[in-house]
Amino acid sequence: MWEPKKYRLFQLNPWNIVLIYLVLGFLWILFSDRVLEQLIDDPATLTQFQTYKGWFYVLVTGLLLLGLLVRYSDRITRMRHDFVKRFDLYRSLLEQGNQVVLQVDDNQDFSYSNAAVMEVLGYEEDELRCMDDFEAIVHLDDMDRFNDLRAVCDADIRNHDPVKQQVRIRNKNGSWHWFRMILTDNRGFEHIQSRLLLIRDIHEETTLFEQLKESKARFEHLFQEAPVGYHSLGSDFTFIDINMTELNLLGYSREEIIGKKTWADLIVPEDLPTFEQHKNDLLEKGYVENLQYSVVRKDGTLRSVILNARAFFDDQDRLLYTLGNVVDMTDKLLAEKELNEAYHRLNYHVQNTPLGFVEWNSSFRVTEWSAESEKLFGWAKEEVQGKKPEEWNIVHKDDRERVMDSMTGMLAGKDLRNVISNRNYTKNGDVRHCVWYNSALLDEEGRLVSILSLIHDITGQVRAQEEIKKLNVSLEEKVKVRTRDLEMANRELETFAYSVSHDLRAPLRGIDGFSQALAEKYAHKLDQRGQQYLDRVCKASQRMGVLIDDLLSLSRITRSELKKEQVDLGVVSSEILKSFREKEPERQVDFEVSRDLTVTGDANLLRIMMQNLLDNAWKYTSTRDKAYIEVGTAEIEGSKSMFVRDNGVGFNMKYHDKLFVPFQRLHTQEDFPGTGIGLATVQRVIGRHGGSIRADSKENEGAVFYFFLPDKSV
Repeated sequence: MWEPKKYRLFQLNPWNIVLIYLVLGFLWILFSDRVLEQLIDDPATLTQFQTYKGWFYVLVTGLLLLGLLVRYSDRITRMRHDFVKRFDLYRSLLEQGNQVVLQVDDNQDFSYSNAAVMEVLGYEEDELRCMDDFEAIVHLDDMDRFNDLRAVCDADIRNHDPVKQQVRIRNKNGSWHWFRMILTDNRGFEHIQSRLLLIRDIHEETTLFEQLKESKARFEHLFQEAPVGYHSLGSDFTFIDINMTELNLLGYSREEIIGKKTWADLIVPEDLPTFEQHKNDLLEKGYVENLQYSVVRKDGTLRSVILNARAFFDDQDRLLYTLGNVVDMTDKLLAEKELNEAYHRLNYHVQNTPLGFVEWNSSFRVTEWSAESEKLFGWAKEEVQGKKPEEWNIVHKDDRERVMDSMTGMLAGKDLRNVISNRNYTKNGDVRHCVWYNSALLDEEGRLVSILSLIHDITGQVRAQEEIKKLNVSLEEKVKVRTRDLEMANRELETFAYSVSHDLRAPLRGIDGFSQALAEKYAHKLDQRGQQYLDRVCKASQRMGVLIDDLLSLSRITRSELKKEQVDLGVVSSEILKSFREKEPERQVDFEVSRDLTVTGDANLLRIMMQNLLDNAWKYTSTRDKAYIEVGTAEIEGSKSMFVRDNGVGFNMKYHDKLFVPFQRLHTQEDFPGTGIGLATVQRVIGRHGGSIRADSKENEGAVFYFFLPDKSV
């Protein structure tokens, strides 16, 4: 709230100036008359001086009020600007925030809502006009909480604490989200009362919280029901947590263990010195593994267990707690038995696998040689047992150095596995191409125990690849020959097109010119039949010229280089149809073109394609009183295709195969003029773009042409 400034030194508060002025004015009025009466004896002069005194007092009062008015009008203006600025700031915060803000009046109608209603909930402002509208989108399971919030809206309670409820609200897209609804206290402004209803999306944090609860419960279940005993010890090595598996192993209840027992209390006396040494190792290294002890159960029986533990420290290296797991040795013995059986099964599979198997010791000498290896290379196990590769010449001489370099890391215990592709000799000197899959087996200290190798013979694949390379070379030569032939054919075609363009046009021009001259100069000497013949000659020569032009155009479309770019066929179609309408304004034609028919292709060729398709539709609707042409998209066999549809005369689908053949026409020249090149040109353009086209029609019911162009975005 604004307050007047305090003036220091010789400047007073404006309100104090007014007060002082009023007091001085009162004293002036009170004592000035007495002074004047003593100084002036003439009553007329006295009256005149009193009048001057009154006007002077009025003048000073007016000047003072004018000064105060000027001063405070400036302050009021600044206060107004400051208010407008703050108002705009708060409004911007409301409109641009991600929290829904609704103003609720006493009738539970929304007198204000910010833009977040649309962004967060998906509804327009006029779709949510009151609390009843909200009730329709609140989840049924959360309706009680929502009604509690509405009850506060109905109650005439002022200055209450904000009411918060957590409910699920259905978004306009049908999904349910968690929201926190906060109803503020009502604010009274004379006869207007309102509350603010704030709605914040908490779906993500609610979902994460539920997932966290579920994860915690799942972890607790896994911890308690794990087949291995788990426990944690405090800094004094007393149990602070233990799972049911370990409790069952020890035979104690949780109350008898937690905070009362240590591991030293459970171990037999003979193992205590070893336990103390292991405890020191734990504090020094932070972990101990595979410690074997004998523990005494509550009933006095002994069990042999394996203990693993890890210690956790604070920043000052002080022990916080330890985590450990316990395995009963009885299970271990059973596992060792199963492991032995598994080893025999594995050895059986190794010996019978279609891949060769070799085991090498740390000196890279053979310790195991499978029957498949003997079959692959020809050497018996007795011939290679205890030998290094170079001692029986199994690695190709050109690959030996590379193979030894690859195996050096494994022999040093650094690389655990590698894959080597090389050539190998057989016993009889043949060369085999093999892939060796090598894996290192290390002991507990990380030292190499042995190397296991699986051998895949890929000789057949290598030979097949070599044959493929030879075939590719031969194929490339054939492609070059075919390319040369094609280039020669294209040159011949260009030469032919040139000949057609120049050699045939000259006679046609002569025929057309002489025919016109004959018609102009000797028409009076010809009877009606002769004039008809002459007219047919003129039209035939002109039609021949059009055919030559269309044929050359079709040839250029086949040979021209594609320059691909983004082309909006909707814009192109609209321009073409507009030009048709300008040429024939008397025709009644309605056309509809979909928006954003964007494709990737050559702009010139695509315009030629649409020109021919739309010219076709325009021509064959000329007999309709009210023609209709549509350009749009449709889904055909799972792919979006474009189409050009008209309500023209159509055609018989029996002759569908002739539509796209040059010079093949389904209507007579007298009914619909043309050369039969248009649809052939369309097919060539679409074919060059890797697309396809098909037509569907019924006689006198119009036609539709569907065409598909790859890499289009509709």
